[in-house]
Formats: sequence, C-alpha cells, structure tokens
Amino acid sequence: MTEVKAPRRRTNTRARLLAAAVDVFVERGARRVTVDDLVSAAGYTRGAFYSNFNTVDEVLLEAFKEESERLIEAVRTALDEHDETDSSGSLIKAAFDAVGPMQDRWYVLQSEVVLQSLRDPDAREISSATFTALSEQLVELVELALDRLDCTSTMPTDLLAQTMMGVFLHSLTMRTIRPDDPRADRLLDDALPQLLDSLSVPKASA
Repeated sequence: MTEVKAPRRRTNTRARLLAAAVDVFVERGARRVTVDDLVSAAGYTRGAFYSNFNTVDEVLLEAFKEESERLIEAVRTALDEHDETDSSGSLIKAAFDAVGPMQDRWYVLQSEVVLQSLRDPDAREISSATFTALSEQLVELVELALDRLDCTSTMPTDLLAQTMMGVFLHSLTMRTIRPDDPRADRLLDDALPQLLDSLSVPKASA
C-alpha cells in the first residue's frame, strides 16, 4: 500500500512550530506555556496549531523527541569521526564537545517531560515509549564507543548505558544548581572514562 505523506507545507508548519516551541518551553516552563505563546513564537495562527497538534503537552513531547534525536545524532557523528580511539577519555570528550551547544536546552525539555509524567499518569504512559526509544539509542551509542575502543562491556550494555546516562544527567543538574562547582566537569572528564574503563575489557581478552 502506498504511504500517504503530509503535504510539504503542513510538514514545514509543524517543523517551525516545534522549533519555536523549544525556546518557549525553555524560557517559560511547560506549565506556563499556552497555545497562543507557541503560535506567536512561530508566527502562525491557532488554526495552524490545531491542524498539527492537539495540546501543548503533545508539542512538549514531540519537541523533546526531536531534541533527543539531534543529541543522539551529534554523539554518533562525533564517535564515528573521532580519530583518537586509544583513549576512552578522548572519545568521551569528543562526544560531549559535540553536544555542548544543545545539552542545556535538551536537559530543560527532559526535566519538563519528567515533571509532566509525575503529575499526569496519562502523560507518563505516552512519554514512556519516548524514553524507551531513547534508552535503546543510548545502548547503540555505548556499543559504538566500545567498538571504537576495541573493547567489550563486562556487564549488560543496557545497564552500562543507563549508568553513564545517570552520571551525565547528574552533571547537568550540578551545573545548573551550582555553575561554579568543578565537580560537574569532573564527572564528565574523569568519572565517565574511568567508569567505562573499569566496566570493559579489550576484545582480545574477552
């Protein structure tokens, strides 16, 4: 059966609404954002909004999904293109340098989606699929990093990926609350490479 594609104009409208929405959510916080805020930022009418979305919450989740995909793709590209693969530290640094310009915006959206899920069981069920997909992509990234290092994990890769993600999220939390605290950078520069090294072995010895 032939796939029916949305008209290009509608696709562009949706993309512009989502792009504008990210800045609005970051600046105002999801619970304070209205449809009028979103259409005003994107330069559209309420009719254009409701032709593409049903609620502000739906826009939040879609914006988070898109920002997550950009983040994942930036890391994947950095891992693919990085030349110094003899050190986990240099590989991880390349990955985080690539996401630096977008990580704060992503972190705000991620926090807003988590808060939305805590307040609304229906939202939790919907966002669960998004976080599951994100977790699967994180596993792929860790597997790629291990492959570039010619290593294999000594624990299930999904657990290693979630552990590394937890360290990353905590570093963002620390940087947000205490910007001058050097421990946030040490988590990424020192703790993550040591974690990866301690939980992996060269493939030749596996």
